[in-house]
Amino acid sequence: MIRLAAVVLSVFCLMAIVGCSQYDDDYQYSPRPVTADIPATQPQNPPPVTTMATVIGVRYADEQNHLPQCVEVRLRIDNNGPDSVVFDPMSMELSNAQLVRLGPPIVRPPTPITLSPSQSAYLTAYFPFPPGLSYDEMDLNSLQLRWRVQIGPRPVGQVVYFTRVWSDYYAPGPYWYGPPPPHGFYGGVVIVHRRW
Repeated sequence: MIRLAAVVLSVFCLMAIVGCSQYDDDYQYSPRPVTADIPATQPQNPPPVTTMATVIGVRYADEQNHLPQCVEVRLRIDNNGPDSVVFDPMSMELSNAQLVRLGPPIVRPPTPITLSPSQSAYLTAYFPFPPGLSYDEMDLNSLQLRWRVQIGPRPVGQVVYFTRVWSDYYAPGPYWYGPPPPHGFYGGVVIVHRRW
Protein backbone atom coordinates (compact mmCIF):
# COMPACT_ATOMS: atom_id res chain seq x y z
CA MET A 1 0.00 0.00 0.00
CA ILE A 2 2.84 2.40 0.85
CA ARG A 3 4.58 1.57 -2.46
CA LEU A 4 1.38 2.28 -4.39
CA ALA A 5 0.98 5.64 -2.63
CA ALA A 6 4.63 6.50 -3.38
CA VAL A 7 4.18 5.60 -7.08
CA VAL A 8 1.00 7.67 -7.36
CA LEU A 9 2.65 10.61 -5.62
CA SER A 10 5.67 10.35 -7.93
CA VAL A 11 3.44 10.32 -11.03
CA PHE A 12 1.54 13.42 -9.85
CA CYS A 13 4.80 15.24 -9.08
CA LEU A 14 6.19 14.37 -12.53
CA MET A 15 2.98 15.55 -14.20
CA ALA A 16 3.13 18.81 -12.26
CA ILE A 17 6.74 19.43 -13.28
CA VAL A 18 6.17 18.59 -16.95
CA GLY A 19 2.83 20.41 -17.20
CA CYS A 20 3.94 23.70 -15.62
CA SER A 21 4.75 26.48 -18.04
CA GLN A 22 6.32 29.82 -17.20
CA TYR A 23 4.17 31.49 -19.90
CA ASP A 24 0.44 32.22 -20.21
CA ASP A 25 -0.50 30.21 -23.33
CA ASP A 26 -3.31 32.63 -24.23
CA TYR A 27 -0.80 35.28 -25.30
CA GLN A 28 0.83 34.54 -28.68
CA TYR A 29 2.02 37.25 -31.06
CA SER A 30 2.63 37.67 -34.77
CA PRO A 31 4.75 38.20 -36.80
CA ARG A 32 7.22 35.78 -35.35
CA PRO A 33 9.83 37.15 -35.98
CA VAL A 34 9.41 40.62 -37.38
CA THR A 35 12.33 42.12 -39.30
CA ALA A 36 13.43 45.77 -39.18
CA ASP A 37 16.06 47.04 -41.63
CA ILE A 38 17.83 50.38 -41.48
CA PRO A 39 17.87 51.63 -45.09
CA ALA A 40 21.26 51.94 -46.75
CA THR A 41 22.52 55.39 -47.69
CA GLN A 42 23.34 54.10 -51.19
CA PRO A 43 20.72 52.05 -53.11
CA GLN A 44 23.22 49.39 -54.22
CA ASN A 45 24.34 48.65 -50.62
CA PRO A 46 22.60 46.20 -48.26
CA PRO A 47 20.90 47.52 -45.11
CA PRO A 48 23.69 48.33 -42.62
CA VAL A 49 21.72 46.88 -39.68
CA THR A 50 19.04 44.19 -39.67
CA THR A 51 17.17 43.37 -36.48
CA MET A 52 14.77 40.48 -35.94
CA ALA A 53 12.46 40.57 -32.91
CA THR A 54 10.02 38.05 -31.44
CA VAL A 55 7.63 38.26 -28.51
CA ILE A 56 8.31 34.97 -26.72
CA GLY A 57 5.30 35.40 -24.44
CA VAL A 58 3.78 36.80 -21.29
CA ARG A 59 5.63 35.31 -18.31
CA TYR A 60 4.32 34.59 -14.86
CA ALA A 61 6.34 35.95 -11.94
CA ASP A 62 9.46 33.84 -11.40
CA GLU A 63 11.07 34.25 -7.98
CA GLN A 64 13.85 31.78 -8.75
CA ASN A 65 15.11 33.97 -11.62
CA HIS A 66 14.10 37.24 -9.90
CA LEU A 67 11.56 38.19 -12.59
CA PRO A 68 8.17 39.83 -12.04
CA GLN A 69 5.19 39.29 -14.37
CA CYS A 70 6.55 40.51 -17.68
CA VAL A 71 6.60 40.31 -21.47
CA GLU A 72 9.64 38.45 -22.80
CA VAL A 73 11.15 39.69 -26.07
CA ARG A 74 14.10 38.23 -27.97
CA LEU A 75 16.20 40.14 -30.52
CA ARG A 76 18.92 39.36 -33.03
CA ILE A 77 20.94 42.28 -34.38
CA ASP A 78 23.13 41.86 -37.48
CA ASN A 79 25.75 44.39 -38.52
CA ASN A 80 25.88 44.15 -42.33
CA GLY A 81 27.73 47.39 -42.95
CA PRO A 82 31.33 48.63 -42.80
CA ASP A 83 30.93 50.68 -39.58
CA SER A 84 30.73 49.48 -36.01
CA VAL A 85 27.26 49.42 -34.45
CA VAL A 86 26.45 50.10 -30.79
CA PHE A 87 23.15 48.90 -29.34
CA ASP A 88 22.11 50.04 -25.87
CA PRO A 89 19.48 47.58 -24.57
CA MET A 90 18.23 50.21 -22.12
CA SER A 91 17.02 52.26 -25.12
CA MET A 92 14.26 49.69 -25.70
CA GLU A 93 10.66 50.65 -24.93
CA LEU A 94 7.61 48.38 -25.08
CA SER A 95 4.10 49.86 -25.06
CA ASN A 96 0.61 48.41 -25.47
CA ALA A 97 -2.44 49.39 -27.56
CA GLN A 98 -3.41 52.04 -24.99
CA LEU A 99 0.06 53.60 -25.28
CA VAL A 100 0.93 52.50 -21.75
CA ARG A 101 4.66 51.91 -21.49
CA LEU A 102 5.81 48.82 -19.67
CA GLY A 103 8.71 49.09 -17.24
CA PRO A 104 12.33 49.44 -18.36
CA PRO A 105 13.73 46.18 -19.72
CA ILE A 106 15.46 43.71 -17.45
CA VAL A 107 18.53 42.67 -19.44
CA ARG A 108 21.50 40.68 -18.22
CA PRO A 109 23.99 42.32 -18.52
CA PRO A 110 22.39 45.76 -19.09
CA THR A 111 25.45 47.18 -20.84
CA PRO A 112 25.68 48.45 -24.45
CA ILE A 113 26.70 45.91 -27.10
CA THR A 114 29.27 46.84 -29.75
CA LEU A 115 29.13 44.95 -33.06
CA SER A 116 31.98 44.98 -35.53
CA PRO A 117 31.16 44.53 -39.24
CA SER A 118 29.63 41.09 -39.98
CA GLN A 119 28.93 40.43 -36.29
CA SER A 120 25.59 39.43 -34.74
CA ALA A 121 24.26 39.71 -31.20
CA TYR A 122 21.37 37.95 -29.45
CA LEU A 123 19.49 39.48 -26.56
CA THR A 124 16.57 38.58 -24.30
CA ALA A 125 14.69 41.41 -22.56
CA TYR A 126 11.98 41.18 -19.90
CA PHE A 127 9.53 44.11 -19.70
CA PRO A 128 7.72 44.21 -16.33
CA PHE A 129 4.18 45.50 -16.07
CA PRO A 130 3.63 48.95 -14.53
CA PRO A 131 3.31 48.98 -10.73
CA GLY A 132 -0.16 47.96 -9.59
CA LEU A 133 -1.14 46.44 -12.96
CA SER A 134 -1.04 42.80 -14.01
CA TYR A 135 -1.20 41.55 -17.58
CA ASP A 136 -4.90 40.65 -17.37
CA GLU A 137 -5.70 44.29 -16.51
CA MET A 138 -4.03 45.71 -19.64
CA ASP A 139 -4.91 45.71 -23.33
CA LEU A 140 -2.18 43.50 -24.79
CA ASN A 141 -3.82 42.95 -28.20
CA SER A 142 -1.01 44.87 -29.89
CA LEU A 143 2.48 45.79 -28.79
CA GLN A 144 5.00 48.32 -30.09
CA LEU A 145 8.74 47.84 -29.53
CA ARG A 146 11.19 50.74 -30.06
CA TRP A 147 14.97 50.95 -29.72
CA ARG A 148 17.99 52.89 -30.97
CA VAL A 149 21.28 51.84 -32.50
CA GLN A 150 24.29 53.94 -33.31
CA ILE A 151 25.97 53.33 -36.67
CA GLY A 152 29.37 54.97 -36.43
CA PRO A 153 28.51 58.50 -35.22
CA ARG A 154 24.86 58.35 -36.42
CA PRO A 155 22.01 57.39 -33.99
CA VAL A 156 19.06 55.64 -35.68
CA GLY A 157 15.72 54.62 -34.18
CA GLN A 158 13.77 51.50 -35.11
CA VAL A 159 10.22 50.36 -34.31
CA VAL A 160 8.28 47.12 -34.86
CA TYR A 161 4.68 46.11 -34.15
CA PHE A 162 3.17 42.86 -32.89
CA THR A 163 -0.46 41.70 -32.94
CA ARG A 164 -1.93 39.16 -30.58
CA VAL A 165 -3.00 35.90 -32.20
CA TRP A 166 -6.17 34.40 -30.77
CA SER A 167 -6.40 30.63 -30.47
CA ASP A 168 -9.58 28.84 -31.48
CA TYR A 169 -10.82 26.22 -29.09
CA TYR A 170 -12.99 23.42 -30.40
CA ALA A 171 -14.67 20.73 -28.37
CA PRO A 172 -16.66 17.75 -29.63
CA GLY A 173 -20.35 17.69 -28.98
CA PRO A 174 -22.95 20.44 -29.01
CA TYR A 175 -20.57 23.17 -27.72
CA TRP A 176 -18.64 25.40 -30.08
CA TYR A 177 -15.62 27.52 -29.09
CA GLY A 178 -14.10 29.77 -31.67
CA PRO A 179 -15.33 31.68 -34.72
CA PRO A 180 -19.04 31.95 -35.56
CA PRO A 181 -20.63 28.82 -37.02
CA PRO A 182 -20.63 28.43 -40.82
CA HIS A 183 -23.71 29.20 -42.90
CA GLY A 184 -26.24 26.38 -42.77
CA PHE A 185 -25.36 25.42 -39.19
CA TYR A 186 -28.52 24.60 -37.28
CA GLY A 187 -29.06 23.38 -33.73
CA GLY A 188 -26.57 23.04 -30.94
CA VAL A 189 -25.38 25.69 -28.54
CA VAL A 190 -23.07 28.58 -29.38
CA ILE A 191 -20.81 29.78 -26.56
CA VAL A 192 -18.83 32.97 -27.08
CA HIS A 193 -15.61 32.90 -25.06
CA ARG A 194 -13.91 36.28 -24.64
CA ARG A 195 -10.93 37.26 -22.54
CA TRP A 196 -10.46 40.87 -21.58
